Formats: sequence, structure tokens, C-alpha cells
Amino acid sequence: MYATAFETSRDDLLTRDPELQEIHNEVNPSTKRVDVKPQTRSRRLWLVIVTLFTWWIPEILLKHVGRMNRPDVRQAWREKVTLFALIMILCGCVVFYIIVLGKLACPDFDVVWNAKEVSSHTGDDDFYVALRGKVYDISSFWRIQHSDGVIRTTPDVMKAFAGQDLSDYFPPPLQQACPALVVDDTWLLQNTTVSDPTALHYSTQPKCLNVGSTNSALCATNWYLDRFLPKMKKFVKGDLVVTRNKVLAGAQSGERQWAIIDGRVYDLTNYFYTSALLNPTHAAIKPNYYFLDDFVEGLFQGSAGRDVTKEFNNLANWNASARAANLQCLQNAFYYGKVDFRQSAKCQANNYILLSFTVILCTVIVVKFLASLQFGGGRPARQNRLVICQIPTYTEGEDQLRNAIDSVSDLDYPDELKLLFIVCDGILVGQGNKKPTCEIVLDILGVDQAKIDPPALAYESVSEGTKVYNRAKTYAGLYEHEGHVVPYLVLVKVGNEKETHRPGNRGKRDSQIMLMRFLNRFHEEKPMTPFEIEMAYQMSQVIGVSPGLYEYVLMLDADTKLAPDSLNVLISAFQADAKLMGTCGETALAKKELSWWTMIQVYEYYNSHALSKAFESLFGNVTCLPGCFCIYRIKSARGLPLLISDEVVDGYSDSDISTLHKKNLLTLGEDRYLTTLMTKHNTSMRLTFCPQAKAYTAAPETWSILVSQRRRWINSTIHNLFELLFIDDMCGFCCFSMRFVVIIDLFGTLILPATTAYLVYLIYSASSGKSAFPLIAIVMLGAVYGLQALVFLLHRQWEHIGWMVIWIISYPVYSLILPLYSFWHQDDFSWGNTRVVIGEKGQQITYGTEEEEELQPGVITMQRWSEYAANAGLEVEPGATRMTTTMDSHSDVELQDYKQKSLVASAYSIGGLTEQQRKQELRQAVFTVLWGCDLDHTTTRDIERLVKGQVGNNLTALDMEYIDEAVDEHLLSFNKHDVV
Repeated sequence: MYATAFETSRDDLLTRDPELQEIHNEVNPSTKRVDVKPQTRSRRLWLVIVTLFTWWIPEILLKHVGRMNRPDVRQAWREKVTLFALIMILCGCVVFYIIVLGKLACPDFDVVWNAKEVSSHTGDDDFYVALRGKVYDISSFWRIQHSDGVIRTTPDVMKAFAGQDLSDYFPPPLQQACPALVVDDTWLLQNTTVSDPTALHYSTQPKCLNVGSTNSALCATNWYLDRFLPKMKKFVKGDLVVTRNKVLAGAQSGERQWAIIDGRVYDLTNYFYTSALLNPTHAAIKPNYYFLDDFVEGLFQGSAGRDVTKEFNNLANWNASARAANLQCLQNAFYYGKVDFRQSAKCQANNYILLSFTVILCTVIVVKFLASLQFGGGRPARQNRLVICQIPTYTEGEDQLRNAIDSVSDLDYPDELKLLFIVCDGILVGQGNKKPTCEIVLDILGVDQAKIDPPALAYESVSEGTKVYNRAKTYAGLYEHEGHVVPYLVLVKVGNEKETHRPGNRGKRDSQIMLMRFLNRFHEEKPMTPFEIEMAYQMSQVIGVSPGLYEYVLMLDADTKLAPDSLNVLISAFQADAKLMGTCGETALAKKELSWWTMIQVYEYYNSHALSKAFESLFGNVTCLPGCFCIYRIKSARGLPLLISDEVVDGYSDSDISTLHKKNLLTLGEDRYLTTLMTKHNTSMRLTFCPQAKAYTAAPETWSILVSQRRRWINSTIHNLFELLFIDDMCGFCCFSMRFVVIIDLFGTLILPATTAYLVYLIYSASSGKSAFPLIAIVMLGAVYGLQALVFLLHRQWEHIGWMVIWIISYPVYSLILPLYSFWHQDDFSWGNTRVVIGEKGQQITYGTEEEEELQPGVITMQRWSEYAANAGLEVEPGATRMTTTMDSHSDVELQDYKQKSLVASAYSIGGLTEQQRKQELRQAVFTVLWGCDLDHTTTRDIERLVKGQVGNNLTALDMEYIDEAVDEHLLSFNKHDVV
């Protein structure tokens, strides 16, 4: 596409854009590719945001100091910095909201205690007491002998007072507390009986004599004011508080005679109690005990338990000095504490919001727990569907490759229904290997490479420029292992004629696309490359099964080993659910104790499957089917393409990955992106998790490999979840929707560093005792890890107790170190050989080097399979199956045993009129059932049940084969004639 298509000439762009002119001068415009593409509105908006965040970083600094010579690399770096800054801002906002905002809105909430909270501090080093509205921590004082009388204040005696309100034990001398109202040594009697009368601290003469010594400091006139209060001031922690409801309840019950003035609670219970004990004989001393103003007494008697601030301050005939004298007396002698402001709206708003989030998260946790309680039913019936088992290889060693290949061969599944499909990604020699990976694979399979050397045929790879042109060789045959005979197809990418460095290597995504694009073109009868024609020939003519008959593609990595029953379990799940388009099993670590780094991954693998995928499976949208062990349906029951649809194949083979977002989608997390594409283009279908299917994979053994792997996983997770947010028609509504689950996953991934910071804060708060105990947070953490532990305990997987402990110890690695490293290294990958420059008017201008010119049409000859088959005289229709007696010249393996074992071949070898009549009867019954049912909601079991209703329940194994054959035939017929 040229610039003139957008009404902008190339010369004009070069004139107005100096940076573009610089790039242009480095290449010869007569021989180099120049593409101008329009940018989407969202892309332009994102670039504006990037500019706002990074405008202050000069290009010259990135170019000469950062060694970023290419404009697209510099742009990706700026986008990385912007994303990192946004993530850090988000984490900062979370920490600020949870830890700081509450303190700003409610400044002193963590330095006040009510009586119940004070009573919880009774430890030897956490010794709290309350006194006259203040809370004191006397942990460093209570063990000390502080009495100068005959009474000994031993630790045993003092221990009883921990967490208590000691106001009654330290009555203030009223003459000192109320100097303007009390003129002699008057003491009030107490309404309650103290637990230890010897602890009463009456000061001044003659009350001090209860200590047994006239020389005691208590006998000093000003002991309370000059000795006691200054000493206690050293231990003060905060204020004692009481709620308004409790003040009202205490007054209504008659327990207390108190009221509220200016947010302070004053308790006159002892005052009225003493006055009530006076009788006419005490008339001479009565004025000494009725020293408060009559108005004050009336307020506390008539409005006990209420806020009387307005009445106290607005009395018209009360002079200022009288008001001040009474208020001073109330404060010094009758002060109980403050009104608990923590229940106010400004203090509770933040708590309620946090509580709502806590409830939501705990609900999700509980649902995850319930979803994980899948103990599995009985062993499923033996399945008989054709499956392609795809294994992409890279630089694995012989042991890993042999384990993967043998595990597929040894599956408890009919050998003739499996196709071992191995793709060798280039001529590469892995570390520790003595030969290329492809040669190791062929040696394992028993291929005589000296005799068999198939031609390298061209195909379109997923790459850029001339690397789109790639060549590959095809090997077909049978692999025998411990009594199993399994057909295989090996594809070896060898590169084009000019490649010398890592020839043929195009990546795992290209290896997957080789199969997906081939099946797409075969089913849709599209023109195919020479290599794809060869694949079709090998599968239909040599192996003997048409590519159109395969129903599923099992994907596993070369370092993965399958449990024997795993494939049968997965296929059973498909047969039970016609709307299922993909599923995965549980992947565990094969070698758990190789190093510390493998051990910290054991529980994480278990948790991500047993909880996360099981939870997502409830919505029918597992966000990631891992490429190491998953399976997809090729076409739906109605014949509609799923894995091989044009939208999925085109989206997955996209080679225009010039932005940071696409790089993370397609180069770091291709497996997850394939799941995203399947969800995006098949919203009516489901992706689930099948816990009964097991596989075992190798984990990174060193720190460097672990960091590299998690960087890819974390960054691809973020970008894929962001893609999922914009998919329409996701199931569910509001908080009960898959979109909500995606939001939680994305948000949870981004705030992992903030989570660590908050946990550190929680540990400090809980251990220091300097603030209120974070009960809600502790309960939530207990629920999270308690339910996780309960899952494996109910499954009797006791070993996970130890793995969980190790995982908790390593939590900072997973939630802080790895995420921060990943966020900062989002642009850490190869950028190929194209140069991308942002031009004017929202256009993206791409320059290609001479070596990276686009592949010109016609370089690779294309031909339809039907045309090739007709020209070659092959009597094979698309979708048919035939068995050959000998292999093609590319292989020296005989197929006689395979022919004898083939289920499809045996289905066509039945003779006799009775069998034919029975077969026709079953075919007609199947046709009737299929014609009258909704294929999108009908499973194979449903069809079998309905057929039994027409022909009877006495179906033999051969009858079941006839039924399966008839179902396949009729579905193919329906698809051809657009009946359904």
C-alpha cells in the first residue's frame, strides 16, 4: 500500500518529517519497501498519552546513551515507560486508598480504644489500662515495685489489672479537681465495689493512712497532681472512647448517669450515688456533696445518655465563670472519655467500600473453592474420535522428546485414531545436544535419515519480509513403542536457500499455524502451498486418513508427559458437551525437587489450575488454555470451523507486530492469545477446564530461566486480558459475568506489588500493636489460604501442605520481584528488521531493509488439493479415507499392521446381507435423529440414546461403530448441502 492511497505523497512526508528523512536517506527508495498505514483512533489516543508521560525524555538521549537507533524501538521504550508509570500510579493509588486515605479522613482512628479493645491488651509486654478517659501502656512499669507503704505491688498483684479501667482506683481529691466548687476534703462514695480495696489510691490526709504509713508519698497534698499525673503522662497511648449508643443504653438501663458535652462523656454516677445516701441528719455537710450547679445536675438527671452540649452552652442566666467552674470540675473529676468518632460517616465510608470489595473477593474465593471440589466421576467410556497430537519442538534434549513422544504413543486411546504430529522449528542444536533437534526426533522415530531425504517444499511462514518464504520437509510413518503402533507426521523447517543462521526457525506460533492453516485450506478447498499439498498427500495416501476426518487437535509441549487416560478424558468432555470448543487438563511439575526454584513453583501450578481455571470454567471461558497441554475442536457439530476458522487463523498468523501491544500478544504469549482469539470469534462456544486429565511438565530450574519465563507469562497475561475486555457477548451479567472475572484478574495482576506492600503493612500493624488490629484483612487472608488448604486436604493431597508453606515464603518473589521486572521489560524482545516511524496525520510509515522486502505474489505456487489429486490420478474425495498397503517412497515403514488395526478400515470390510441391513437401519435412525434435533445442544450420548429409542437398547460394539460412522457421514452431508 502506497502513501498516495491516503492522499499524501512520499516526498511531501519526507519534506515535513526530519526523522523520516533521516531514515529515508539510509536506504535506497527505489529498492526498499515503504508502507503507509492509517492508525486507529485508540492507537492515536494512546500515543498522545505516551507523549504526555515521556515528552521530557529527549530522543538524542535514547539514541546515543540508550543505544536505541531505531525509531520503533524508541517508541516501544516510551510506551513501556508509560505503562510502567501507569501501573506504579495504580499501585500507589491502591496503597494510598487502603493505608493512607482512611487516616486522612479519620486522623486519630488508630489512637483511640474502647473498653473492649483495651481489655484485649493483657500481655506481659502489651499491658494496657484506662484511666480518666486516657489509655496507657504500662508494659515497662507494671512489674516494678512502686509502693512506698506496707502494701507490696508485686507482678502477681498487678497482673489482675491488665486491660482494666482503673479510674475508680485513683479518685482525684475533689478540692483539687474542683477548686472553685469544693473547699474541704470531700470524697465521693463509689457506686461499685472495687475488686481489690487495697489498691485504692486515696491521697492527702487523712485518707492516705490506708497504706499503713504516714510517710507515704500519697500523704502529700498534691500527690495526684504533681506526682501521679506527670508519671502517667509518659505512658499515654491515646483516648478512651465510647459509642453514643452505648452511652444511651447505659443511661436507660440505670447503670450510668452520664451525658455528652462537646463530644466528651462525663459520668456523674458516683456523684448522684453519694448524694442519694445523705439523709436529714447530714444537713450540715450536704452542701459539700451537692457542689455542682443545679442546672448541671438537672441536665444529667433529665437528659442522661444524650448530647446536652446545646443546653449546656446556651443557658441564658448562667455567667461565664460559673460555666467554666462547673466544666473544669466535670473534666477533672467526672471525665470518662470521648465519643467514638470512628462510627461517623467520614470514618466509615472508606471501611464500607473496602468491606464491599472484601465481600466480593471473598465471594469469588468461596466460588473458586466450590468449583475446585471436583473429585471426578467414574472412568469415561472408551472414545473413538480421530485426534491430531501436535508437538512443536525447539531445542529440547533426547530424554524430554522421548518422554513426550512415548507418552502420546502409550495413551490409553486407540493407536489408529491418533496422529503424532511433530514440528521441528529449524535446524537448531540445543545446549547439551550433539545433533540438531530434528535429527534427534527422527532417530527416536526410527527414520533412516541416510536413505530417506524428502524434498524441502515451500510454504508461507509467520514472519517478516523474505523470511515469510520458508521450506520444510515431511516425514511420515509408524512409531512402535511397547506394543503401540502410532502413525506420525514430522515436519522439519529448513529455511530458504539464503539462510545460514538458525535456518528455518520461525517460532512456536508458526509451528502451530502450519497445521491450522493447512486444515483451514483443506476444509475450505482453498489453494495450498507445495508443502501443504505434500502434507495432504502424506496424510491421506500414506497414513491413510484424510485430514478432513480429524476432529480434534491436542497441543502439548515437547517437555510435557501425558497421563495414560488424559486424552480419553478430554475427548469424553467434548462428547458430553456439543458447545465445547476447547479444554485443558491439570498440569503439574514432573520433577519438583530439582532446585529451590522448582520447589516454589509446585504449589503455584496447583493453585492456578485447581482454583483459577476451575473458577473460570464455571463461566465457560477459561482465559488461557496452556499450550503445554490443551485440546481444541477443529469444527463444530454443525460443520462450522472453530480452530481453523479464517478469523482465528488470520488473527493468529498476523505478522504485522510493530507495536508493543502486539509484540506482547503474539511473541510472548502466543498460547494465551490463541485462547483469546477462540473466545473472540466463537462467543457462543465454551472453553473449560477438565481436572481429571493430567499432564506433567518440566519447570525452570534456575533463576534466570524462571525470570525469563515469568516475564513472558506476566506481560502476555496483561495484554491478553486487556484484549478480552473488549470482546462483546461475554457470558454473565455485572459481578456474575466473565468480563468481571477478567477485570479482577487484570487488576489483580497489575497491583501485585501493592499487594506485597499491604501485606508488609499488615504484618507490621498486627505485630507492633500500635494501631487497631486489622481484623477484616486478617480474616480475608485466612479465608484465602484456608480455603486453598482445604481444597487439597479434601483431595487428600497432603504433600501440598509443605509446598504451600514454601510458596508463602517465596511470595515476595511472585508478587514483587517478578512483576516489577516483567513490567519494566515489556519491550525486551527482538524487533526484526523493519523500521517503523510515526508520520503525520496519524499514519504509521514502515521502511523495510533490502533483505526484508515483502514476499511477492507468485513466488510460492498455490494449488487446490482436489486439482492436485485429479492431476495425479488419486481417487480420493475430500473427507474420504482409504488405507494403503505400502508407504510412499519417503518412508520404508509398512502399513499392513496399521491397516489391520484401523477402525475406519474395519468399518468398510464387513460383508453379508444381514450386516448391511443392520447398518442401513442404524443409518436411517441416525438420520432421523439428527434431522430433528438442535445440533448445537446435542451430544454423542444424546444421539446414542435417541437411536436406542428407535432401534432398541441391544446395541453391540459394532453397532456403535456404525452409529459413529453414520453421524460423521450425515454431518458432512448436512454441511455440504447447507441443511444446518
